[in-house]
Amino acid sequence: MALAVDQPRMQRSAPRIGQSAPPERHLELIAGATKRRLSYFAGIVIALFVTVSSVIGFQAYIAQQQMKIDQLSSEIRLARSYHDQLRQQRAELLAPSTLREQARSLGMAPGLGSRFVEIPEDAVAAVAAAIGKMDPAIADPSSTQGASNEQVGG
Repeated sequence: MALAVDQPRMQRSAPRIGQSAPPERHLELIAGATKRRLSYFAGIVIALFVTVSSVIGFQAYIAQQQMKIDQLSSEIRLARSYHDQLRQQRAELLAPSTLREQARSLGMAPGLGSRFVEIPEDAVAAVAAAIGKMDPAIADPSSTQGASNEQVGG
């Protein structure tokens, strides 16, 4: 880039009477201005443009991610609320008073009592041996019962 400097020249003609003529100007190049300065200035402008563009892009990316985080937070809040409602509903359904009312509406009545029946060891051993998944020592209760009596008594 060249730098122009204004140097006054001598007037060629006499000014007209009543009119003022602007002085004639002559521009000259000064050797001090070079392409190096122009490229340096252009480099600074480009670097500033890239930096500002990067900052703007990064801010846009951060804003986009923040919107996603806000949306996920909202979904989590709704899911927790729904979970709490389901827990409350489950607690109400499992309450003894609710179960009692549902049973009565289905025609059920409380039991009068329960009777336990004892199954002989021979029957248990015979069934287990028939299935084949029993230890032979347990399959014959009379031999194990005698051995345990001798250990206890003896």
